[in-house]
Amino acid sequence: MINKNFKAGAQKGSINYNERVTLVATPEGKFPPQAGKIIEALLAAKDYSLTVGELVGFDGSKESALEKVGLQTVQTPIAIWTHYKARMTKEGLIKIG
Repeated sequence: MINKNFKAGAQKGSINYNERVTLVATPEGKFPPQAGKIIEALLAAKDYSLTVGELVGFDGSKESALEKVGLQTVQTPIAIWTHYKARMTKEGLIKIG
């Protein structure tokens, strides 16, 4: 039997573009420049808050808050976000949700 309404579950590491990221504090001391661009993007946002989609763009789009604040890298904004998300949360710089 074929269920035409079948939907795959979320993949491990999949991105929730509607998740809200809010700046809680700015870093002190040395901080990676690419992660600093995440901070800059949140500082520029209303209420220091953006959705993940607004921060990184949707599906490879070049319209992202990270690119608007001058992120320059060969990596995609989503790669930068996924790399630094856990560290920034652990250090109490951002909250998610």
